[in-house]
Amino acid sequence: MSSWLPTPYEDPFLKYRPFPKELSTNHYANHWHEILFMVVFYFTIQKISPYISKKYFGSHYTSLSKRTQIDFDIHVVSMVQCVVSLGSILPMWNNQFSLNRVNDTVGSVYGYYPYGGLVASLAIAYFIWDTYVCLRHFSSFGFGFLFHGVAALFVFGSTLQPFCMSWVPSFLLFEASTPFVNVNWFSSRLPGIVPEKIVVVNGILLLISFFSVRILWGFYAMSLVATDLYRTWGMNHWVFPVGLVVINLSLDALNVYWFYKMLRIAAKKIRGTKSPKSLAKEAAEKID
Repeated sequence: MSSWLPTPYEDPFLKYRPFPKELSTNHYANHWHEILFMVVFYFTIQKISPYISKKYFGSHYTSLSKRTQIDFDIHVVSMVQCVVSLGSILPMWNNQFSLNRVNDTVGSVYGYYPYGGLVASLAIAYFIWDTYVCLRHFSSFGFGFLFHGVAALFVFGSTLQPFCMSWVPSFLLFEASTPFVNVNWFSSRLPGIVPEKIVVVNGILLLISFFSVRILWGFYAMSLVATDLYRTWGMNHWVFPVGLVVINLSLDALNVYWFYKMLRIAAKKIRGTKSPKSLAKEAAEKID
């Protein structure tokens, strides 16, 4: 894809696995320690977020309701996660299974390599945390976000089968819109902290990035995956290819729904019926 991108094959953290000492044919056994470490890492970020937020935002944070403070800390974890995800997938674009998918469809769907297992483990850990949070605060997030968490956990969890591991970067690329979603949310909850011009620019970038990576790229990537799954049909239990296609199409549809809501909010801004910050708050409540 790009000669300047690194192309790591090995996972440098496999050697720190407590047990089993030898690599197994079960990739969950090989990467379990990475999943556990990152689950603990995300819960730790959530736990220390209030102390950091109080220090840097003071009364802007402490004056928020308890429910909003919890949501604030969750968005802090989300911001950390998108940095981890976007940084870790860069080397995966040059993996051999992605580059040779046309000539090696089997490798595209069933290929495995240790670094890909590491990135998949990072994603699995986040969506374990995300699913727990959506269950723990179901009254705040509702079914839509719980479905998103469980669905993503199934998709990324199945990659260690291995199944569609080479497609991990294609779907984690959705996180490219997450920083703008989070800045939009923070700006709506911290009045006076984020300048109005930044709110406007961020809103434009949110629309562009969300449409580009979650809708245009999302449906295009899904069509490529479906093609590869069709070519390799019968090589694995039907639940994995059917589940992946149904779940991803459902998530794509959910993204279209959220984008529709964002466009309606943007239309209010163009008509001048609300201020940028009030619109940012409305958008944050609808897409979170």
